[in-house]
Amino acid sequence: MPNPTRPSNILRMWFPFALAVLLLLAIPGFVLFLLNIIGQETAVNRWLESRFLLSYHIPIPWWGALLLFLAPLLLILLYFLKLRRKPVAVPSTFLWKKSVEDLHVNALFQWLRNNILLILQLLVLLALIYAILAPRLHGAGGKGKHYILMIDNSASMAATDAGSSRLERAKEEAIKEIDAASDNDTGMLIVFNSHAEIRQSYTNDRSMLRQRVQQIEQTNRTTNIEEALQLADSLANPKTSTENEAVRPTDAEAGQERTYATPVGITAEVHLYSDGRFPDAPEFVLGNLDLHYHAIGSTDASGRNNLAIVEFNAVRDETDPSTVQVFARVLNFSNRKIDAQLEIDVFKQGRFFKTFRNPLSMDAYGPRSSAGSDALQTEAPGERSVSFPISDIDDQSEVTMHAKLLGVQDVFPADNEAFLVVGLVRKARVLIVSDGNRILSAFFDDDATKTVAEVTWMTATDFGKDGDYQKRFVEPGRNGAYDLIIFDRVAPRNEDDMPRSNTFFIGRPPPPFAFDANKKVEKLFVKGWVSQHAVMRYLTGLQDVGAGVVYKIDEIPPRTPMLLEGENNLAMMFALTRNAYTDIVQMFPLIDDKGAWNTNWPLQPSFPIFWRNVLYALGNVSDAATEERLQPGQPKRIRPGGAIERVVVKTPGEKETKTLERQKNRSDFDFQDTEDLGVYTADWEGGGRSFAVNLLDSDESNLMPRDSIQIGQQSVVTGETRKQSRELWKWAVALGLIFLLLEWYIYNKRVYV
Repeated sequence: MPNPTRPSNILRMWFPFALAVLLLLAIPGFVLFLLNIIGQETAVNRWLESRFLLSYHIPIPWWGALLLFLAPLLLILLYFLKLRRKPVAVPSTFLWKKSVEDLHVNALFQWLRNNILLILQLLVLLALIYAILAPRLHGAGGKGKHYILMIDNSASMAATDAGSSRLERAKEEAIKEIDAASDNDTGMLIVFNSHAEIRQSYTNDRSMLRQRVQQIEQTNRTTNIEEALQLADSLANPKTSTENEAVRPTDAEAGQERTYATPVGITAEVHLYSDGRFPDAPEFVLGNLDLHYHAIGSTDASGRNNLAIVEFNAVRDETDPSTVQVFARVLNFSNRKIDAQLEIDVFKQGRFFKTFRNPLSMDAYGPRSSAGSDALQTEAPGERSVSFPISDIDDQSEVTMHAKLLGVQDVFPADNEAFLVVGLVRKARVLIVSDGNRILSAFFDDDATKTVAEVTWMTATDFGKDGDYQKRFVEPGRNGAYDLIIFDRVAPRNEDDMPRSNTFFIGRPPPPFAFDANKKVEKLFVKGWVSQHAVMRYLTGLQDVGAGVVYKIDEIPPRTPMLLEGENNLAMMFALTRNAYTDIVQMFPLIDDKGAWNTNWPLQPSFPIFWRNVLYALGNVSDAATEERLQPGQPKRIRPGGAIERVVVKTPGEKETKTLERQKNRSDFDFQDTEDLGVYTADWEGGGRSFAVNLLDSDESNLMPRDSIQIGQQSVVTGETRKQSRELWKWAVALGLIFLLLEWYIYNKRVYV
């Protein structure tokens, strides 16, 4: 006979069984949430999509998701603690009986009774949890659009005129664009400042794009958009195609090449997030790029609230080398007059020397009369320049200065400070190999030249002796003992003997070029020259320079800068690049082997200017004026001199110390990490030097966002940021939780009151 109690026992088990099922359903959600917390969302999504065509994304902050994930536990805890009794007078025996029952009811597992309301509430919460995970089922691939996100992280994007920084605002807007893309859309991320880089190549993994956008960090660099446009252009408007290169014959005659497969570009939307504080790109052609400019920053008064140091320099007095004249220029970009103070602290050999303070009264940004015309007015910032001398500064003392604006509260503090290093006098170390040259002697024996150069002479006869050649030229040259070596009608024996220094060859080419005295042109005048090269600056009247004999050289490398050219494009002087060094080759001697002049150039005014350029550009002369101007991100070349094996560089505030090891065939060191503003210190055995990195850019300090930019022939006007629908389901989740708790409270009041 069946047991009549068995069905009732089975029915009583449905409630624990339902709770167990809900727990199993909740486990995947909890696991995905924990993986998101530890930063594995991208890897998990890649695995889910490859296996199950699924992905997920938690669009709310982690703490909000945590509260929702804890809600089921809190709900169960509330049920456990919900016992409420109304005080009633009863006989003592009845009281003892009810107390024993309460003990059973409040036991850890006794409260698990048939409660359909709890199951329903847990189901609601579980559904809300998976709604927060936002699971997405990916269908079969289809044709989508290509879009490129270009985000500006230059210095001006650190302005806080919109509460948070402009960069954070740009990242928020870029993420909106990512969220609005479909599964079939493919996106790319380009980050730019003074340089540009692809942070994420084309992908339809939106979680990865979001992660790359969120990882963008602020920099102190200036802005240039052209490199970013070139990166986008290389994909959208390719100049060649792989198909064309594959089928193009290798033996095509020069000038008869043809295109076999036309390159096909990719039409792409480009979303540019920037304040527009960069030079226009009038020569760029957009082609397949559909540019959308999203101006970031406030266009009201707060967007212009900035006072900036835009120039900070010093010049040593020519009549008194112990006096340095300091110059500073400050601009007021705000729409109100500002009274502030410029304070400059001077440090000598690392120790405080003195402080200078100058009051500043700056007019507001507004109309200014143009020079020579009171009627024509242009918008310009208020401006003040400050100049003062500092005495008792000898040319062997390293002096650093720190300028800062006091009494200023603006939205961009980075340009409220500037730094300056007044360098030491550094003479060029020059070796001249010659059997006698009156023209070179006249220049290098001059008193003015001796103040900036230490010259060593070596005769061509000694240069030809094995012992002297090795000890006086090869070994010192390999150790970087000289900054500049001048070869007068001689050359090293082979390419391996070329020194670790800049060189200047007169009447002979360097190895491995062969020299043939019979290959020459007589009586030739200069027909063309390049004025942009460092050794050719400020030179005029070169068409009057002639030479009796100019030697010819074959097989000059393509794209070699021709500094001087004669008729029929004959190379009279050219510049070769050898690793980190420059070799200038002058193919006509100054004098012939008998000592007679071969050229009239020494009689021209340009001749001493040219050799001064050579000395300063190739000899690394420092005349105790300021060290070279550096902006964030620009490399600094450090030339300690001699056989130095390593240089230790300390960043501003000694936050980091970096060691530079000597590279093969080089006597100088390149320091790349100039991202911070301030004074850097480079130390090496037996010496050291400091250098400063500053913003000092008026375009970067003018914070007013531009409402249009010029790209090629097109003026791109800023558009509205994406009006993405607000995620109101978040509020629905919050209201659902409130209603659930309210329902529990009312239900229990009804039962037990």
